[in-house]
Amino acid sequence: MRKIPLLVHLVFHPESGESRQLARHIHQQLNDDVVVPGLRVPTVFCPYPQTKTPPSTLRLDLAEHSFVVVLADDRMSIDDDWCSFAANVWVSCQDSPHRFVPFQLSKNAYPLDKRLKGVSFARAYLQPDSNKRTAFTVRRVVTELCRYLLNREIKDDKSTVPIKLFLSHTKADFDTEPKVTQQLIEYLKADQPVEAWVDSGVIYTGSEFANEIERGVERTSLLVILTDNYATREWCREEVLLAKEHQRPIAVVDALTQYEVRSFPYLGNVPRIRWEGNPQSGVDLLLKETLRYLHTTLVLERAKLKDDVVFIRPPELATLVGLPPDTHVLYPDPPIGIGEARRLAKTKVDFATPLQRLALNQPLHGKKIALSMSESTDIWHFGMDALHLEISMLEMSRYLLIQGATLAYGGHLGTESYTRKLIELVRTHNAREGVEPFERIVNYRGWPFPRLNVEQKAEIKQESLTEELQRPGDINEELHPDFVQNPNFFPGDKSVLHRFAWARGMTDMRTYQANQSQSGVMARIVMGGVYGPTLKVTENGMRKEQWYAGRIPGVLEEVFLSAQMGQPIFLIGAFGGAAKLIIDILQGENRKEATWAYQKNAPFAPELRALYDQRGLDWKDYDEIIAYLRKKGIAGINPLLTEEAHTELFQSVDPWRMVEIVMQGLKSL
Repeated sequence: MRKIPLLVHLVFHPESGESRQLARHIHQQLNDDVVVPGLRVPTVFCPYPQTKTPPSTLRLDLAEHSFVVVLADDRMSIDDDWCSFAANVWVSCQDSPHRFVPFQLSKNAYPLDKRLKGVSFARAYLQPDSNKRTAFTVRRVVTELCRYLLNREIKDDKSTVPIKLFLSHTKADFDTEPKVTQQLIEYLKADQPVEAWVDSGVIYTGSEFANEIERGVERTSLLVILTDNYATREWCREEVLLAKEHQRPIAVVDALTQYEVRSFPYLGNVPRIRWEGNPQSGVDLLLKETLRYLHTTLVLERAKLKDDVVFIRPPELATLVGLPPDTHVLYPDPPIGIGEARRLAKTKVDFATPLQRLALNQPLHGKKIALSMSESTDIWHFGMDALHLEISMLEMSRYLLIQGATLAYGGHLGTESYTRKLIELVRTHNAREGVEPFERIVNYRGWPFPRLNVEQKAEIKQESLTEELQRPGDINEELHPDFVQNPNFFPGDKSVLHRFAWARGMTDMRTYQANQSQSGVMARIVMGGVYGPTLKVTENGMRKEQWYAGRIPGVLEEVFLSAQMGQPIFLIGAFGGAAKLIIDILQGENRKEATWAYQKNAPFAPELRALYDQRGLDWKDYDEIIAYLRKKGIAGINPLLTEEAHTELFQSVDPWRMVEIVMQGLKSL
């Protein structure tokens, strides 16, 4: 299996709500920072079974470099199994390309295990409040990740080389209030895991100034302190240009107090933050940009073609001028704008992002792809969270749309926030000038989903086409007054008849979608999915078990029907749920969740089965479904992928690798 370059494992006790929230926050900071777009460091949480005991091992082999963050608190410290597990992971990281970074979140959370007595824990608990403790933890994770990637080739000591920050400033404003440069220098003199490079203190008397500046820039991350006189100073401008020529990380602290006579044009394409009196904000920004630079370098070096030149930020005149014509530049997503690209094309240099290359000529234009992607019953047991699932769903959808596909789904797709983001993605893209517009999303709303009113249809008309299926022929008001043509919402667990009505409506919708001659759907992508009860909080705050509304788990029914119709099915296993249940079935594992003995516990399930028999309706039992899927086999379920690709798709935890595998298969449609 092809390994991803870097994976961050976040380990915490499953019964520690505070540590879980901290892990979610770290994930978001490494993947969803609007100031540093492109900072997409894959993470997983530590998996655990229903007993909430630790796993036997941690899958460090999922990546070339695994970075293990242990969030140790009182809850972990009193659980001997988890303490021993943490120490075992530490042992596994020794004499390996992996790194173990523990955080002490409470006074008594050290050392967890006698084997860890000599190991340095980051003492987050010394911070005065939870907000500062969270900020401290994120900062140290980012810093240690930078150190780790800077030193990944050194096996004897992976933590000694410091991160060097080059403070690019003008002395003309050094003593001018608010004295930003002085504040940053003083701040960096404190107990910080970074080293400041300031020309006045580092360049030796008698050395050549220009050479020393260039050498300083070559091996540092550049923090530009943009004050009123900065852009008027030749050496300040030269430092920026040198940093861009040498592909170094750059961030800007905007400390302008009045005006600039001339803005320096080459301070673009870098993250920028306003000076608000807090030196740490600027340092944090540059550290994140440094991490983006280091991780993106690893990713693009693996993705580049033989003759590519890799850029770590978007191309511009300062970096394209001087390259031979027809040079191929690979730079990170997102692509630059149409107008900017048209003007840069005058350099005769070819430049593209991985996404643009993947979407070349829109190979999926006119092809409708069904999505079976929703919350997962057991996602926590696979080291994942709803945050991981949502970002993977969105990335998969984005790449499908970019390649020209039409997305099709039945009922409600994923979380409400995901659906909104997907529609906004289509809306934003199609509003851009000079781009090929996305096809609209197709939403099949089976009965008894309430019909959309005129205003709702008009609101999403440009982004989403809604097909509302008719009420099943054997369902009517005589059976129950609720079962009108255009019903108000009613729950499936209200009575056996209501469950029956939902089951009939959902099966009709899924059958229609699986039939290519009716719906036009050519393949199906499966991610997550419920197969049993999930805990929901009701309006009055009560916790209630909620099952699926159909005859059998919805994703299982969609896969079964698609397999019968010959639609290729892409199964992604990282998030557990119904997708992993089906993968296990195909690989010969007998799961209790795929039995009538388990599923008969759903509301009114035995009564529903009796009603099907009474009305002469076909009831495919789980044994029949399993036998059919196993007879088809993995290759029969999807002949577009090799056995090796299927195996990787079943196991991969990297959302962008999942996308890549699916896209490779879909090109064969």
